[in-house]
Amino acid sequence: MNMVPGREGRCGPLAGGTGDNRFCHVVAGRATPVVPAVYDATVNQPRRPRAPRLRGRAAGVVLAGGSGTRVGAGINKAFLPLAGRSIASWGLNTLAAVEGVGLLVFVVRPEDLEHARFVEVRETDAPLEIITGGDTRQESELLALRHLADRIDTGVIDTVLIHDAARPLVSHGLVSAVLHAARERGGAVPGIPSADIAPAGPEDTLTADHGHPTGELVRVQTPQGFRAATILDAYEAAARDGFVGTDTASCAEEYTDLPVTWVRGEETNFKITYAQDLLLAQDVVSALGLRSP
Repeated sequence: MNMVPGREGRCGPLAGGTGDNRFCHVVAGRATPVVPAVYDATVNQPRRPRAPRLRGRAAGVVLAGGSGTRVGAGINKAFLPLAGRSIASWGLNTLAAVEGVGLLVFVVRPEDLEHARFVEVRETDAPLEIITGGDTRQESELLALRHLADRIDTGVIDTVLIHDAARPLVSHGLVSAVLHAARERGGAVPGIPSADIAPAGPEDTLTADHGHPTGELVRVQTPQGFRAATILDAYEAAARDGFVGTDTASCAEEYTDLPVTWVRGEETNFKITYAQDLLLAQDVVSALGLRSP
C-alpha cells in the first residue's frame, strides 16, 4: 500500500492512550516502537448492552489468527485499538448488523482467548461463539466449519461468510451484497479491478503478457461467502488431500463446481498488515465519521 503523502515519520498516541503509549511508521529502517497490550479483562468496565440473539440462516466467521509482528505490536493485531475499540470488534459488529446473519463465530489463537472474551463482553452487541483455530488460515476455517457442521447438516445454517478480522472497515452494504450473491450463485467474493498490475519477467524485468489482461484481474477481499454444506464438504476433501489454498475461494474452486462470482469491493476494506495501515484506518474513520455499529 502506498504511504499517504506527508506521513513520513509521523507518530501518534494509541486511541485512548497518553504519554509514551505510541507507535510509528517504520521509516528509513528505524525500528517501530512496540505497541503495548491495551485490554485488561480484570478492569471493571460496564458490560455492553446485549442485543437480542441474531436471526438468520447465515453464519459469519471472523478469523483473528495474526500475531501483530509486522504492525510492530506485542499482541495480536486484531485486538489493537481503532477509534476506541478493538480492530476485531468493527467487523464483528458489522456482520452482526446484516439482516440474515444468524450467528457469529470468532476464531482466535489459544493465547488470545482472554482478549476475545473481553471483545464479546465489552465491545459487541451480539453473542459470539469463540473457538480456537489451527496453525494455518485453512485449518482455522476448517475448524470453524466443523464447529458449525451439525447446524449445516440440519439446514439451520445455509450460508457461511468468512471474514478477516484485520479488515475492520468492511461496510454493511458490502457484506449484504456478498451474502445475496452467495445465496444466488453459490459463492461470492468482493474484489476490486486491478489496472496497475504488470506481469513479472525473468531477472527482475517486466514482460508483456497478453494472456492475462489487467482488466480481468481483481484484488480479492473478504468476507467470502459460500453455500454452507458445499464449502464444508470442500474443506473436508481438502484436508484429506493435504491441499492448502490461499483463501476460501481457492478451496471452493478446487473442490466444488460452484460458480464463484465477485461483487465490487471497497477501497476502504483494506487489510491492516503494517503500522501505516493502522494509521490510515484511523484517518479513514475520522474523515468519514465512521463508528462501529
